[in-house]
Amino acid sequence: MDANNIMPILKKKLAFLSGGKDRRSGLILTIPLCSDQTNLEELSTTLHYLLSIPSERCKARGFTVIVDGRKSQWNIVKTVVLMLQNVIPAEVSLVCVVKPDEFWDKKVTHFCFWKEKDRLGFEVILVSANKLTRYIEPCQLTDEFGGSLDYDHIDWLNKRLVFEKFTTESTSLLDELSVINDGLLEKDRGSDWNQLPSFDPETVLQTGHELLSELQQRRFNGSEAGGAPWCPMEEELLAQPQVLRLLDSLREQYTRYQEACRLRSKRSQLEEVHTKVTQVVQWLEGPGCDQLKTSGAIGDSLRASQDLQHKHELIESQHSEWFAVYVELNQQIAALLSGGEEEEQEELRLLQQQLSDVCYRQANQLEHRQTLLQSAQSFHGSAHELSQQLDGLLGMLCADVVPADGASIQQSLKQLEESLKTVEKKVLMWS
Repeated sequence: MDANNIMPILKKKLAFLSGGKDRRSGLILTIPLCSDQTNLEELSTTLHYLLSIPSERCKARGFTVIVDGRKSQWNIVKTVVLMLQNVIPAEVSLVCVVKPDEFWDKKVTHFCFWKEKDRLGFEVILVSANKLTRYIEPCQLTDEFGGSLDYDHIDWLNKRLVFEKFTTESTSLLDELSVINDGLLEKDRGSDWNQLPSFDPETVLQTGHELLSELQQRRFNGSEAGGAPWCPMEEELLAQPQVLRLLDSLREQYTRYQEACRLRSKRSQLEEVHTKVTQVVQWLEGPGCDQLKTSGAIGDSLRASQDLQHKHELIESQHSEWFAVYVELNQQIAALLSGGEEEEQEELRLLQQQLSDVCYRQANQLEHRQTLLQSAQSFHGSAHELSQQLDGLLGMLCADVVPADGASIQQSLKQLEESLKTVEKKVLMWS
């Protein structure tokens, strides 16, 4: 039974556990009856819920029940006292019925309790509010009975809601994380395991820490007023040990989950790097090499060599895309090498070496091809220029020259010598 499911009933404060204790260290259960007709079914529901909170060890010490009948009728008080036999018979040690200032019929009340004493299994006493301290210390009584114990019912309900929400989510999360962690660590399933927890572990942990801090920082009753030292509410009520256990277990499982996710992420990165390295190597050693093998010609003319240069630039452009992937992979591998295990580092180094060898080899072949094409263009360009000069020289030699005078002859000879020197210089450059 969760508080959230019966919140309208619990808000009515038909009964409550204030955290106070009797002289036997038993918990005090208070039932504040009102003048209106009390809904016994709702009261029974409230009692069942409240009694599900303390531990069995705590229940074994017994309860002292305070039935506040000052604003109620005797027949209702009697019905409630008799109802306790069915709800919590074994746990009730003492029932204190707080009587009103206007006494009920003593004969009726005395007779009824005396008559039912053996069957009830617990002692029932009638007591005035100011005489409750005979049975319970003032520091363990709330202010409506003249005590100094601070109890805020709405605050208690809010804490119960937070506590139950935390326990529900953390318990569910622990089960899920256990399954997920086992799945993530299985080598044969790790790469396919994509299950995520239903709740965010960080949020649940934060809720738990805030709840624990709230429980642990409760003030000590009487310490400010100079009264008797007040210990925090019974640990079973506040469930500090349970919250602590859940937080410890949750931290442990979440740490395992984070580590498993880290290992899975690293393995995924390794697989991604391995796949990309394989793709780069296969292309460079396959289509890349084939492109260079089928492009070995240098052309038989300047135009032909220029066409080959254009084709080579296209080949270089395709290689550049794969070289960019190589640079990116090198950076990824360097990052993984900085924090990987020895076995992983060795695998990464081998991949890095294989990738570098293939890329540098292909880059050298591209550079060699580029140098060859540049030389071919230079050769064909010079050959074309020499051919033009030889054509000019041949034209000069074959032309019919009719010198008009000696100066003309000298001029023609000078031009011929200059052309011969230019051709000779070109030939010497080639040799």
